Amino acid sequence: MELREAIAKKLRSENNLNYSVDDITVVSGSQEGISVVTQALLNHGDEVILSDPYYPSYTQNIWLRGAKPVFVPLRAENGFQMMAEDVEKAVTDKTKAIVIVSPNNPTGGVQSLEQLKAIAEIAIKHDFVVISDEIYEYIVYDGQTHHSIGSLPGMLERTITQNGFSKSYAMTGWRIGYLATPRELTPKIQEIHRATVICPPSVSQYAALAAITGSQDSVRRMVEEFSRRREFIVKRLREIPHVNVAAPSGAFYAFPDFSAYTNDDKALAKNLIKHAHVVTVHGSGFGERGRGHLRISFAASLSKLEEGLNRIEDYLRKNWPEKFT
Repeated sequence: MELREAIAKKLRSENNLNYSVDDITVVSGSQEGISVVTQALLNHGDEVILSDPYYPSYTQNIWLRGAKPVFVPLRAENGFQMMAEDVEKAVTDKTKAIVIVSPNNPTGGVQSLEQLKAIAEIAIKHDFVVISDEIYEYIVYDGQTHHSIGSLPGMLERTITQNGFSKSYAMTGWRIGYLATPRELTPKIQEIHRATVICPPSVSQYAALAAITGSQDSVRRMVEEFSRRREFIVKRLREIPHVNVAAPSGAFYAFPDFSAYTNDDKALAKNLIKHAHVVTVHGSGFGERGRGHLRISFAASLSKLEEGLNRIEDYLRKNWPEKFT
């Protein structure tokens, strides 16, 4: 109860989200949260609007329910935002929900208040639920501000807010997150949650309570360091010929485009591991619009980032020397 009360207080004071403590469900990480939400909400044949690129757990859980993801594009020229005009085109009479991940994994895009308001109007007009994944909310750059769509007029009663402690507090191994849900969905959410895991480990709950109620100085310092690494990685990637990269507005990933070298991003990622000993994630693993891209995390020291990017450039130079002349 202490943790749920602290979460409800945090949501009220920081996000302007007035969920009752009874509508807070503490889950065993965001992965369980995604599973519980899709089980509670979706039926066979339902459609869910999702960005492309997307976080793969969403498509997997949508498919498991016999539902269908309907993709809208994220474009670098729009800061990898989900645009309301694309959302409107994707709506059908089968639309049950939309998933908004902001800040976004893998692109680093952050939804503007303008776009959130426009999407909220569409959700109200067509009467569907918004699943708002806000796990990277504190990690934003260049004066960007994170906004919770559930705080907009008419949206709290149709918004499932998903968040956790893994990213903001570097607690990935503790497997602890939370859902804040509309009252009519809460009983089903909590019933499925209890049937799935009963509850997260008590030690993780106490750790989360300490994180959310304690000093937030470490979070600010972490974001400042991520900002320095972001500036470095974007600058260094842009020094490699024919690599295009948009500066991420949030999270801790760059999503550079290597399609001038190859569209087989999966082979490129494998070869970078094998020959350069650098680990990246192939972009097509996040959807068709990720093809030709790699996701590169900058949750590593500057020295490791510098070494890794030097190795990537050396590998490209050896295999595509014509690109460097």
